[in-house]
Amino acid sequence: GAGAFTYVGQSFGYTTAPVITVTAQDASNATTTRYAGSLWRITNASLTGKTYAAATGTLATTGLPGTDPVIAGGAGTGTLTFGSGSGLLFSRSAPAAPFEADIGLSINVIDADGVAYASNPVSFGAATSGNGIAFSAGKSMRFGRLLLQNAHGTQQIDLTIPVEAQYWSGTVWQRNVADNCTSLPATSLAKGNATGGLNAGSLSVGAWSNGAGTLTLAKPGDGSQGSVDITVNLGGTANANACPAWTPAATASNLSWLRGQWCGGAYDRDPL
Repeated sequence: GAGAFTYVGQSFGYTTAPVITVTAQDASNATTTRYAGSLWRITNASLTGKTYAAATGTLATTGLPGTDPVIAGGAGTGTLTFGSGSGLLFSRSAPAAPFEADIGLSINVIDADGVAYASNPVSFGAATSGNGIAFSAGKSMRFGRLLLQNAHGTQQIDLTIPVEAQYWSGTVWQRNVADNCTSLPATSLAKGNATGGLNAGSLSVGAWSNGAGTLTLAKPGDGSQGSVDITVNLGGTANANACPAWTPAATASNLSWLRGQWCGGAYDRDPL
């Protein structure tokens, strides 16, 4: 995350990977050491009912590893270790007020012979307030967007353009002062639709602090009076997606969780 929170749509991982320790026992509760090799019968196919549940929001699990949990064992004991892969994330649609990522994980531990843990399912955390699994950037989730403000000035000096990360409070958009590490590559900026020769000015990115930063458009000099459109490619492809239907080439910054509803019905547009 970009602070002690995560944006809705941004991936996050476990603070500590969930691990189940299993022990095969005989009728007298002694460890069955021959439960090993070809006789080790717990497999990913035998495990059932793996479920991630969230108290709030729609959780996407497509970033989880293909083989999960990773199973290791021998001599009657073993571990089932869960990974977060490229991360879990909450699906991004309509703005939501800040919420906590209270997520529970559960699974039925059963082996290929049908031998099952008596207290199935095994659970980590719960999808209830205050009882979820711990995650790397804390549990706070904020629905964000990047606001690129208008600016004007003389052609004789560089033009400073304010930009800020915002989040939906539940009633209004406000600056996300907790965001101290969002970074915009200079190559992700694009300009176009210029009048009066302003397209000649280069763009640069200033310092970022407390959810706010600046872009700078270099002065065009005498004889250049007009306007120019500027956008930031927050997506993952080689072109920005600004409004109205403006898709200039720019390096992907992979910050899609900061796109906004600048036109249309979805929060999938770059600021302009």
